[in-house]
Order: sequence, then structure tokens, then C-alpha cells
Amino acid sequence: MDFSVVIRNLPYLAQGFAVTLETAGLVILGGSLLGLLLGLARSGHMPGVRHAAILYIELIRGTPLLVVIFLVYFAIPAVSGHRFTAYQAAVIGFIAFICAYIAEDVRSGLASVPRGQREAGFAIGLNDRQVLCLVVLPQALRRMIPALFGQFVRLLKFTSVASVIGVTELTGATLAVNAREFKPVPLLTALALAYFVAGYGLSLLGRWLDRRYSMIR
Repeated sequence: MDFSVVIRNLPYLAQGFAVTLETAGLVILGGSLLGLLLGLARSGHMPGVRHAAILYIELIRGTPLLVVIFLVYFAIPAVSGHRFTAYQAAVIGFIAFICAYIAEDVRSGLASVPRGQREAGFAIGLNDRQVLCLVVLPQALRRMIPALFGQFVRLLKFTSVASVIGVTELTGATLAVNAREFKPVPLLTALALAYFVAGYGLSLLGRWLDRRYSMIR
């Protein structure tokens, strides 16, 4: 297999890969923060807030990612009059999508903490917020590490969808080179290897963190 086409276009492909990693980093950060808030709302005791969180989670989980991206890129500007760039629309759409899945991981993590831990917190005089922040949430987050990093790896691969609306991330850059050179086999092989290396590295980080914190669960 001749990989010379990859080598010739390496700077352009590397630039696309940098955009992929930047996008994934922004979405992991934003999606995790919103997912945590959404998961707390989903598990809370305020009926209106809880039902709104459930509705959002179920609505997003039942909607394809590509449709969410199209809604942000095409539908919202048509209604609001404010147009996002393709990159902004991709980041917003990814965050809106992945936070619903992270919220469910947060809910599961909170539910996995034994009730006795909460009762012990109350027994030493902590209030509801202190019990959540100091007792329940730290334990839940440690238990959620494998699930969260599974979502992060999925998200890294999902970033390829951004090429559909014109974002020149790794997949978009690869398709652009292939349109000019028409060497699909080496280009797509290199594309798959790049995603594998990045995803596997993220998986290894998740496993390391899981082992590191498993001793104190």
C-alpha cells in the first residue's frame, strides 16, 4: 500500500487532526459540565426541574446526532436570525448531544452510592448540599470514570460528523485530499489509524484513572 499520498499531505492532515482534538477537548469540557448539572437536576427533588431534565435527556437521546447538528446550523439561525459558523455549530451541537448521555451516567453514579453514606453525612451535621458535594458526588465521580471515558471515546469519533457541514477536521481534511488525489485506501487507512490511536490513548487514560481511584471507593 502506497502511503506517499499521506506523507505529501501530512501538514494539511495534521492541521485537520489538531482541529479534531481541539473540538473534542472543548466538547468534553462543556459536555461534562452541562451533563453534571443536568444529571443533578435529573436526580433532584424539584419536580419541575427534574421533569424538564428528563424531557431534554430523552429527547436528545432519541434524536440522531446529525439532526442535532443540522438544527443548530440551519434551524436556529432561521428562527433567531443569528448564524453560527460551521465550527461553532458543530461544537454547540456536540455539547448539546453528549451532555444528555453524560447526565445519565451522572444519575447512575449518584444512585450507586450507598444510602448509608448519605445518612452518615447527615449524622455528623452536614446539610443536603454539603452531603451532595462532600460525600456523594466525589464517590459517584470515581465510580463514573469508566462510563465517562467511554462517552469521551465515542465523542472523539463523533467529531467526524462535523465534516458534513464543512468543518475541516480530520475526516473533512482526508475527504478533501481524496477528492484531489483519489487514493481512498491509504487515506482512509491512515484516517482509521489516527482515530484508533487517539481513542486508544483516551481509553488508557480512563483505565489509569479508574485503577488509581478504585482503591478509595
